[in-house]
Amino acid sequence: MKKSILVTGMAGSGKSAVCEELNKQGYKAYDIEDMDGLFKMVDKKTGEIFMGNDNDNLEIVKKRDWICDVEKLQKLVGSESSDVAFYCGTASNLDKILPFFDMIILLKSSPEILRKRLSSRKPGEFGRTKEVQDWVLSYKDWWEKETEGKGTIIIDADRRTEEVVKNVVEAASKKLGEERLIDRL
Repeated sequence: MKKSILVTGMAGSGKSAVCEELNKQGYKAYDIEDMDGLFKMVDKKTGEIFMGNDNDNLEIVKKRDWICDVEKLQKLVGSESSDVAFYCGTASNLDKILPFFDMIILLKSSPEILRKRLSSRKPGEFGRTKEVQDWVLSYKDWWEKETEGKGTIIIDADRRTEEVVKNVVEAASKKLGEERLIDRL
């Protein structure tokens, strides 16, 4: 039976790096936030496509939501042919996409590590400025606690990506009874 696993976390927690490493190790993994047409930036007040985006400007960042197209994600998950697939990303409408997954893994990093990772991003990428980082960190504990309450498995993401991936695969194997996953490690 096919299993779908969501790997989520705060900006800077390592979702994209984990996705890349899972693929390198031969697992099927999607960086869902980078897939064309799966996400859109919308105005929080109107729900319309957000115009004039600037990831470095906190006032602009606060006015928008990062929304996953629920129907497109459902089709993606439903059409997957692999026995187990990992979907890495997060969304403002996370609660609407959680039902598509058999398991949710939350990557948790310390504020210091998150800030370091976000600071190393390229100009224009989300979370690069101190002002936006401060805002992200202001809701980190609340968001993680809310996400933990949805039956997630928590993985310490402060370590090297290879170690984090090893823990992700072990957790998935144990929870889903997929011993063949762990055989690849």
